[in-house]
Amino acid sequence: MIVSRRSEGLMIVRQVDHQDQCRLMAQAWGGGGFERLRDWESVEEAAGCHDEGWRRWERWPDVDAHDRPTDFADLDRADHVRLYSEGIRAAAERSPRVGLVVSMHGQGLYEKRLGLDGPPPPRAGRPVGIGAFLAGQDRLQAVLRARLGGGDRLRAWAWAAYRLLQAWDLLSLYLIWRALPSGRPGELPRVPRTEDDPGGVITLTPAGPRTAVCRPYPFRVDPLELPVRARLIEDRPYRSHDDLRRALQESPWRTETPRVTAGSSGR
Repeated sequence: MIVSRRSEGLMIVRQVDHQDQCRLMAQAWGGGGFERLRDWESVEEAAGCHDEGWRRWERWPDVDAHDRPTDFADLDRADHVRLYSEGIRAAAERSPRVGLVVSMHGQGLYEKRLGLDGPPPPRAGRPVGIGAFLAGQDRLQAVLRARLGGGDRLRAWAWAAYRLLQAWDLLSLYLIWRALPSGRPGELPRVPRTEDDPGGVITLTPAGPRTAVCRPYPFRVDPLELPVRARLIEDRPYRSHDDLRRALQESPWRTETPRVTAGSSGR
């Protein structure tokens, strides 16, 4: 769950609804010189299932050690590895390309987003569970790449597809988690315009509590509304997991609709 504090309470967005929002971004991609990659259907599918492993946990979410709803960034590492392993296996069953991109996403969560956030830490000395997870993703990716024929073209495609998924993932979190609601700017690093492009920065500037200006602007529609399902619950300690689960079940679904725009300067 993505938990953000708002004036009216705690806004809860499930990871599986966040990934639906990422799929909307993928479907609208391709403006301002940002091209769609080959096998675009696989890129969209990866965007729409990259956090699928959360689905079972989010049916019965937990409170943390401080009796607060467990935010996605604070989930116990053993649980985190388990649910991402499940989601990656499911993605690989959809297709080798989808599985490859989603596996890279899971791996990147433990390796500085595969270098987008700086040099990955050495694997030696990592906790056993994380080390085993990373080694497992290495093996899976090797199998998937072999099924797809390997080679430089696949390597370039996968790296570009992975970076696009990271851009959508970060943009969604920017819109619904802490940054835009708090009025903070942000940026999306190394976003590729083409398959072989090393990528550039897209800046994010608040233009109100629900609108962000993106420059350069990469979508086909301007402005682009990006609805996501959410629930609002009281901002209070919860006595138990069941207390939190009851509060969520009793809270009606609502639709949050942040949007992005090129701003007055145009695309």
